[in-house]
Amino acid sequence: MWNRYGVITTLVLSVMSIPTALAAPSKSVAAGDSITMAFGADCTRNKYFWDLFCLLGGDQPEHSWFDGDKDYIESIYDRYKIISPDMAANKNAAESGAEMRGGKKNFAVQADRILSQSNIADHVEVILGGNDICNRDCADPAHCDDPLYTDNEWRSAVKAGLDKLVDGLPNGSTVLLGSVPRVQDLRAAGLAKQSVDSRVNCENVWSTFGICKIATNGGTLNGEDYTTRYNAITAAQRRYNAILVEEAESYNGTNGVEVIAEYTGEDEVNAGTFLFGKDDIGGGDCFHPSIKGQNIVADLLWQGNTDK
Repeated sequence: MWNRYGVITTLVLSVMSIPTALAAPSKSVAAGDSITMAFGADCTRNKYFWDLFCLLGGDQPEHSWFDGDKDYIESIYDRYKIISPDMAANKNAAESGAEMRGGKKNFAVQADRILSQSNIADHVEVILGGNDICNRDCADPAHCDDPLYTDNEWRSAVKAGLDKLVDGLPNGSTVLLGSVPRVQDLRAAGLAKQSVDSRVNCENVWSTFGICKIATNGGTLNGEDYTTRYNAITAAQRRYNAILVEEAESYNGTNGVEVIAEYTGEDEVNAGTFLFGKDDIGGGDCFHPSIKGQNIVADLLWQGNTDK
């Protein structure tokens, strides 16, 4: 049947018998960044000073795709509770600003946080990678000191987190690696948003707060024009997602832990190919998912979830 975003879900029944449904996880947790923390999700305007109070409020965990509890958020946790009302969930390991590789909030650090919880989860969902692109200042290492991560740098960070999880999670657990989103297209979405709302000025907010300059700056940055950076980001984002698939296949089954990648290729609908439009991003920073965008993320991650 079709869900509201046009993603087809197929239920296959055996002609011989209907198999017993797989048990839902007993506890699900998330590793992630500001997307998972629903940064500025319900902010709608940013042109005037008082409009920015919403944005300055930062994280809105109640609106998260993972376990947001507002009625207008159909989170992953909400969907699981239909299957298993007693299931536990938290995103205590996630933190805004986190990268897969860099900083003190990276995937390996968040894996340690997950494994340190008193009741260890048997299902982990991961969305990291947007900041690994946004926190870089150029594509070509000849132009700055912090260029886009190489394939090997990205792969080593994925492996560092997975090494910890497959060693520490209970047998029968699942790790779902969510795709790196298309941050390269959020400039276009923001420009479209400001063109139809007089109380939104995306370019001013991007410039003032330095939001993902490598993707939102329409001019020349560290000797690279916008087209050069856009093409480089696109290539990196696709490679990072392909690496998630490769590493999921490599780790799958290690110590009885299922590792799967939500990314299914450029020709399929997934979190790595979905093109966010003007209504899917908030009007605060014109970058993070809006309420509608958070629901889309939930739909896409649920689609790729094998534990349901």
